[in-house]
Amino acid sequence: MHRAIASPALHFVLIGGALFVTQALWRPAQLESEPSDPARSQIVITPAKLDELRDSYRRIAARDPEPDAQRALIRDFVDREILYREALRRGLDQDDRSVKFRLVQKMQFLEGRDDEDPEVLYREALALGLDREDIVIRRLLIEKMRLLIKLGVREAPSEEELERFYSEHAEDYRQPARVSLHHAFLSSDKRRETLEADAEELLRELRDQRVTPAEAVAMGDAFPLGHHLTSNSEQNLAKLFGPHFAAAAIDLEPGAWHGPIRSAYGTHLVWIERREASRLPGLEPVRNQVEQRYLAELRDAELERAMEELRQRYAVVIEDEDPAWQG
Repeated sequence: MHRAIASPALHFVLIGGALFVTQALWRPAQLESEPSDPARSQIVITPAKLDELRDSYRRIAARDPEPDAQRALIRDFVDREILYREALRRGLDQDDRSVKFRLVQKMQFLEGRDDEDPEVLYREALALGLDREDIVIRRLLIEKMRLLIKLGVREAPSEEELERFYSEHAEDYRQPARVSLHHAFLSSDKRRETLEADAEELLRELRDQRVTPAEAVAMGDAFPLGHHLTSNSEQNLAKLFGPHFAAAAIDLEPGAWHGPIRSAYGTHLVWIERREASRLPGLEPVRNQVEQRYLAELRDAELERAMEELRQRYAVVIEDEDPAWQG
């Protein structure tokens, strides 16, 4: 139960459902006025918080943060603090199912009151302020606020906008070159010291006797992934045989035996059946991908625009004389 409650996947589902109810609270074109309480417009970063940020960085990077990294840590912390406070100002924590679930679970754990009415436990947890320092709830509300801001971008792009965006990023949608091939396989486990000599001898035989791909299979060893592969890109071949084989096979000419080409399994003699050149698709086959990327970039831009506006509301006070934390 504890792992399920802490699961990010569960949190995402609950956040997504709550956003449909709360999205009306966000109006990106008309941010709310400056907080009336001056204390709320100030973010104080204590020496203890700075130490916490340093320690967190060391655990991940295994070294002390450089000055640029320290300033980035501050900016990230401030942005998350702003999002959390703005979420509270808009009441995104009120009657949120994921927040309520978390607080009830905490009360049950802390006081052992498993049989108590969940609503009673929830109200008591709020009265005790258990929601304010809970890292899971903070993360939930920060992410909820981010998503809520991004919902400000909801209109689908026009055909003209989509076509222009696609033309600017067309290379990102280029279809890779592909090959269909047959191969005769010689196992390194089975042949060991004779592998290279056996491969050269078999290659001469295949060429001299004009052996067909179907006939060549029986002249080598069994291969667990099959001897005929259709329409594979270099990336796909690399997953199956390794990068050396893939880089060699993708450029071979059709209609002849090539090799020997080594792989993680042994050696292969390859017959290219067909090559498909790299090509750019039209917009239509990739329309959904292009539209989703277009909207994602618009939403990211809207988030940054809103953050720039929100940052103006808060004065950041760093209680440290080290200039590396400033700026």
